[in-house]
Amino acid sequence: MSTRPRMRPTFEIPMKVDGTRTMQRIKERLARGSKRISGQVIGNHAYVQLPEDQQSLLSPFLNLELLHHGDQFVLRGRFSPRPNVWTGFMAVYGIMGLLVLAGLMLGWAQLTVDEYAWGFWGVPIGAALSAFIYGAAVIGQGLTADEMYILRNFVDHMVAGDERLEPHCEDEGEDEDEDETVTATNHRAVPESS
Repeated sequence: MSTRPRMRPTFEIPMKVDGTRTMQRIKERLARGSKRISGQVIGNHAYVQLPEDQQSLLSPFLNLELLHHGDQFVLRGRFSPRPNVWTGFMAVYGIMGLLVLAGLMLGWAQLTVDEYAWGFWGVPIGAALSAFIYGAAVIGQGLTADEMYILRNFVDHMVAGDERLEPHCEDEGEDEDEDETVTATNHRAVPESS
């Protein structure tokens, strides 16, 4: 089964219980400080990221949220660029959308006065630029896959085996402080998409 690249990859961890212990564990771990992870927990929401001195323009930001679906709780994680980078992406998409709309209006106006409708060229140019920006986001994910692995590995270690509905393959014999010693250089895991 192939999955298409996503602008903001998402994963879910089904939970046996409400997950408040997991969020408390993440909060305590972040409060102790770490050389590899920083972040904040507020209620059923959290974010984790690399410390500022290790971040680049493309460094990922992992949003976590405890959700209640029917009779089951799910910990949903969503990778995205830092908020200021994500806002920049959306602003560029918005500007391109407005330029495509202006090209359509200009082209239509040119058609109505029997001129060559060169304004319609804005549509394929805008589509090509949108595809380029989407491709840049996918390339950025590839360049930061090691950082995404570190963040996902941290979350996997914070979810205790007795809270996880599905067993995690690395649960046995693992220590919750192990995220300090994990090296991501040999791992190029990309999170599952939902």
